[in-house]
Amino acid sequence: MKRLNLAAALLTYASALCAAQPYLLEDFNDPEALEAREAVTVARKPAEFSLEPDGVTGGAVTVRLPGMVRVTLDPALLEATSHWDACNGISFMARGDGSDNWGCIELGGGGSNSRFTYSLYFPLADTGWHEVRAHFSELVSTDAALYGIGEPGMLPRSGIARITLGDRWTIHWNNAPRPEHSFSVDDLRLIADAPELPPAPAARPLEEVLRMMRDGEPVAIQCMGDSITAGTGLPDRDTQRYAVLLQRELRERLGHDGIVCYSRAVGGAKLNHGRAWYRRDFAGVEPDIVTIAYGYNDKSGAFPADYLRYSLDDYCRRIARVTDGTTAICAITTLPGGGSRFVMMDDYAQRIRDLTDERADVSCIDLAARIKAMGREAWGALLGDMAHPNEQGHEWLAEAIADWLIERMEGLQ
Repeated sequence: MKRLNLAAALLTYASALCAAQPYLLEDFNDPEALEAREAVTVARKPAEFSLEPDGVTGGAVTVRLPGMVRVTLDPALLEATSHWDACNGISFMARGDGSDNWGCIELGGGGSNSRFTYSLYFPLADTGWHEVRAHFSELVSTDAALYGIGEPGMLPRSGIARITLGDRWTIHWNNAPRPEHSFSVDDLRLIADAPELPPAPAARPLEEVLRMMRDGEPVAIQCMGDSITAGTGLPDRDTQRYAVLLQRELRERLGHDGIVCYSRAVGGAKLNHGRAWYRRDFAGVEPDIVTIAYGYNDKSGAFPADYLRYSLDDYCRRIARVTDGTTAICAITTLPGGGSRFVMMDDYAQRIRDLTDERADVSCIDLAARIKAMGREAWGALLGDMAHPNEQGHEWLAEAIADWLIERMEGLQ
């Protein structure tokens, strides 16, 4: 009996030790084998790649982007992967190009699980080899209404079958062309000791920032969103989008030039993209207020309203975490569109109201209610198409957001 107990204890110890080890996915040390099975391929042009001999452990892959490069894991490696489910994150060695751009690495399933993909963005400023470690909770499925990797019903860790370097995006903030960038990757592993993300602090109370506005102190407002916020369809979006007009409106009405408003929106983005890009989008800036305006593209992707609420809740936590709770968060209800979209966005708007009612640290700018009161015909006159406000529409948005802020500022005790 003692021998059996000892054997069982040793087996348990060995299993635990095995589960705690990093599991190598790819080290790029055998370029001939990679080429023979076409393991590294261009998935979206104009991306290019090269297998390099000067990696950390031997070989490495260097990608030149925009575009996407696909790395398919060795089928022999995937024959028995159940032990990967003990892992909680990913690690890899990275070497950036010294730019302010951010790279993307995506974990995905194979075959019938190919829609299950999860992305991580990381900075490219460091030109030396360095380790990137991330907990799976940091990764986001950007183009599908999916919950986290390893959560019930989602792709398990053992289902990972491919890695993608890069993403589909050719535009950047405010629809500017995506800059060319490159990075190298080596020693991709699953790990069991990825650091847990710290609890998110509460967002900054909006009243603090409103008092600053009232007292003439400098205030920065960052506008996040999709093509509506970016100004798609405007003759001169860099001077006519509502973020620019909001700055002018607030400065004129408050009588001081200490207010700065700017946009870091991207046309075509969903709320999940904001969640994935949050570190990039808040790098190098310290906004006092952030406004959040997503939803039109989520609806085009048939994302359920409850999922939008989940995503917004998570996005608010990520913003509070990356800004250390120094930014007030204001969620704008998803705007009605033209035609059928005048009513199709109502469930999204309501979920945003519901979430902000529940979260004391997130405010709701209910523009959808004002638009509904205006009526379909009047709102349609402010649209250039089914989704995008025209010049007069952006002027209306800027004035409506300014009204909302000033009304609350004037109501301060």
